[in-house]
Amino acid sequence: MAGIVSAEQLRIINIRLDSERFNRPLFISNAGESSGIVIEANIYEDLSKPFLTGDIIIQDDQDIYRLADISGTERIIIDFESPDMSGDVITINFIISEVSDNIKYNDFAAVTIFSLVEDVKYLNDLNRFSKAYTGTGEEIIRSILSDKMSRELVVESSVKSSQKTFRYIVPNLNPFSAIKNILRKMTTDTGMPFFLYSAIVDDKFYLTDLETIIQQESFNKDRPFIYDQNNTVKNDIESQAINITSYEANLLDDTLTLAKMGGIGSKYESINATNGQGFEYHIDMSKHFADLVRAELFPKTQNFISFDKEFIADPNGNNPIPITQYNSKITSRIITEPYSGGVNGFNQESYAGQETLYVIRDGVLHHLLKNTYTINLPGLLFSLRNITTCVGHPIKLNIYKNDISIGSSDKIDQKRSGDYVILAKRHSFDVAGERHNVALKLSRIAQPEIVK
Repeated sequence: MAGIVSAEQLRIINIRLDSERFNRPLFISNAGESSGIVIEANIYEDLSKPFLTGDIIIQDDQDIYRLADISGTERIIIDFESPDMSGDVITINFIISEVSDNIKYNDFAAVTIFSLVEDVKYLNDLNRFSKAYTGTGEEIIRSILSDKMSRELVVESSVKSSQKTFRYIVPNLNPFSAIKNILRKMTTDTGMPFFLYSAIVDDKFYLTDLETIIQQESFNKDRPFIYDQNNTVKNDIESQAINITSYEANLLDDTLTLAKMGGIGSKYESINATNGQGFEYHIDMSKHFADLVRAELFPKTQNFISFDKEFIADPNGNNPIPITQYNSKITSRIITEPYSGGVNGFNQESYAGQETLYVIRDGVLHHLLKNTYTINLPGLLFSLRNITTCVGHPIKLNIYKNDISIGSSDKIDQKRSGDYVILAKRHSFDVAGERHNVALKLSRIAQPEIVK
């Protein structure tokens, strides 16, 4: 990466405002041709959303808001150059969803903030349809995106969904809402959830699952990101690029809420409306995770799941059952079998009890979201055209123990260090200063075993 002088360095080629009613685009951030100045731009990725969002802050000295007659259909196109000097240009297409603020700070100037959504989200929200699809979850999602969104789907999953071919009738929904319903039906054989997301690096959709994510190697496995104040004074770019500038965690280890959401012990019950047969099952998530560890679903270096399965809730000890034996949440469903010939209905499964995978999937998601962490980093490694740096992929961290008396060989905190899943990411661009930083929202289910 010759020529890079800072791990925050990034060149925004231009940011332009365009519309079908314009004769030509209006460059609102472009050297020598600016009609206004973009102070800051933010782009957000989210593993739970198949689209990007963003916002830009404009110092509106030229009254762009009035002259362009902003109405909420204008396009904002951002072009930035990959910092590896490859000449690669990444382009992101947004549409203004609203003017969230327009604040005058003197008689003749104002600061304007535009909220943005990726163009596919705008198209999605205008497009409602009804149509029947038959196939696996992956096949139906691909068909909907091909029919309605005209954008390529990349399947990153290394495993297929457990649910066999079924028929789904879209009941007057927009494409993303229909796909959300399909994702709610899909699980791996181990009850892991599927995700459809969009990334900053290109204009494709990505389909992945949590089992695939946790079995991948992090892109920075050989040089973990590190929270180390001594690292901030180093001049080499590689040290700057892996330096965590801030680390924050809030609302950790709320086991009671986790239990009420079905992440500890729960009951599943269903009735088959076609044949009248009932089904009932108790789900103990500690046993489920133990099965996954034995099956080596988690890497051997990170397969410790912090789970107090021995906790007795009754203060008087009159009912000394562990927390996993409570049905802290009860899920009830009606199963139907509307079709024959090897095709399942949307609420039909291939074998008795398969629907318990949905409850396990929800429990896994609640464990994933039980503890979340936010770190801030220079943007260098996250502005290359590399999908493994985006949401839906693991990264590796090293965080020190809160103990200044320990030796240098034993200072890594196993509870806070290791591989994490990137759940969400904010790219922050200081346009005038040509600086780029990222904030990552991280979580995980398993951690390295704690050595006491």
